[in-house]
Amino acid sequence: MGTKIIAVTNRKGGVGKSTMSSHLAAGLAVKGYNVGLVDTDSQGHGGMMLGIRPEDGLFNLLINKSQLEDVVRLIPKENYTTPDATGKLLLIPSSERTYQIPYMLQQDESFLFLEKMENFAERGDLDFIVIDTNPSLSLFDGSIYLAADGFVYVTECETMSMQGVKQAFEQMKRFSVQRQKYLRRETKILGIIPNKFRQKTLIHQRNVDALRDAFGDLVWNPIALRTIWTEASNFYQPVFLAAPESAAAADAMYIVSQAEKGLLQWQAEKSV
Repeated sequence: MGTKIIAVTNRKGGVGKSTMSSHLAAGLAVKGYNVGLVDTDSQGHGGMMLGIRPEDGLFNLLINKSQLEDVVRLIPKENYTTPDATGKLLLIPSSERTYQIPYMLQQDESFLFLEKMENFAERGDLDFIVIDTNPSLSLFDGSIYLAADGFVYVTECETMSMQGVKQAFEQMKRFSVQRQKYLRRETKILGIIPNKFRQKTLIHQRNVDALRDAFGDLVWNPIALRTIWTEASNFYQPVFLAAPESAAAADAMYIVSQAEKGLLQWQAEKSV
């Protein structure tokens, strides 16, 4: 299977997108895959959650035309797993200047991000690239959507957040037509993660049911709101390292397994 690029997204901030991105990338590396994590948010939270400080790596790669090896950071295994794990995890970090990227790219550079991701995949010998996206609409969205093979949507179990999922779906559909036209590449929705779920809150139960009515099996099991998610992020660790026996760690690895299963099934379908 060639390198698959997965965008973790929603059109609303604060839903746990960076948390899910970092856990998906780290979890795939724990399972033995070589993974790249690309942070496209100026806050740099994707890398911070794995112990790497924000820096303008993506900006330097795309705007200053820095060499890939000068911006990629190898995340130490002790930041997310055991030293004997076979997979590796690489990061292209972001910081404050990331927001300037869409304003400084030239009109003829629509495919530059895709070219850099393909180079990243080849040079890093990567199985997967996970993109932590910015929730704000920007001119850079088109570049990300053209590059992404698959999408994972993260939503809180609140009405406004779920509307963000629907908007992101519509945006993805528009760009998937262009992607098929220019690249002859399929775009797949891997799943929807209802996050920060409170079992005893009736509106949360109803909203998850509404998601399932609208999107069927694409909706994964809800991820419960647990304090350990925040505690682990304060230590810049994924929950399966900070609290490996916790229910949150099991939830995190469930997300990883769902994404892996969807990607392998997709590959099997294409080979038939």
